[in-house]
Amino acid sequence: MKIAVVPSSIENLDKYTKIGAKAFIFGLENFSINYPVITLTEIKQIVKKYPGVELFISINKTIFNRELTSLEQVLIELDSIPIQGVLFYDLSILSIYHKHKFNYDLVWHQTHMVTNYNTCNYYYEKGVKYAVLASEITKDEMIEIKNHTKMKLFTYIIGHSIMAHSKRKLLTNYYESMNQEYDNISKIIEEKDNSYIITETKDGTCILEGNIINGTSYLKELNDIGISYGIIDGNHISDTLLEKLVKLVYDILENDSKNSMQEISHLIGNNTGFFNKKTIFKVKKDEKKD
Repeated sequence: MKIAVVPSSIENLDKYTKIGAKAFIFGLENFSINYPVITLTEIKQIVKKYPGVELFISINKTIFNRELTSLEQVLIELDSIPIQGVLFYDLSILSIYHKHKFNYDLVWHQTHMVTNYNTCNYYYEKGVKYAVLASEITKDEMIEIKNHTKMKLFTYIIGHSIMAHSKRKLLTNYYESMNQEYDNISKIIEEKDNSYIITETKDGTCILEGNIINGTSYLKELNDIGISYGIIDGNHISDTLLEKLVKLVYDILENDSKNSMQEISHLIGNNTGFFNKKTIFKVKKDEKKD
């Protein structure tokens, strides 16, 4: 398993490459939500400075018709840069990809929808080589998907899970309702034992779980069954803490270090999210049919 790091900025890449990080994920400016974003110029600088690194670019926002021309131009320009792949949400990207037959790979990343191997196999037949598994599925479900698809899979190991995204500017609207002006700063809402991070950009509002997911206790098993990438998402995590976490995760992978696992638990807690927690949906009985 390779570790795919989502750093806060390109200034910190030296730290992570020295630790051993071999893959990074950045959002593309104007085309990404919930990722630190960089420009095409910065992408070129990264691949030139770190030729051995796999660089994945996230284009994960909903695309409007008025944006299709500029999107196509961006995807064409990315093809001239030796990136590893593009994470996509909007299916217009798949259509443009087939039109031009780009050299880089596509990564299916529709957040909450990547939950089963049948759909993975459908996209694999369409030429999509990678998928980012939804953070709402269990470890056993991840293993099941891996055993029934040829796709290379990403799974989140550490990070704040995204709970929802809205095109609406929810924070702006909230403050306007109180005759105040939103100050463009992320907000934290506390609710009983949980907290939520709410951020707003020009593309809408993201709601993240406040507690950091810690999936390191499942790391060895996921590595052994062939999950290709474990994501450490540094979004809303300090650079100092992120560097420590990357070091410790590599120690677990390479040395099966129980001390490093305990240290991570000390730093971010033991919130394992849905790794061992099934989500059960019950369909209400249609009484009209009786």
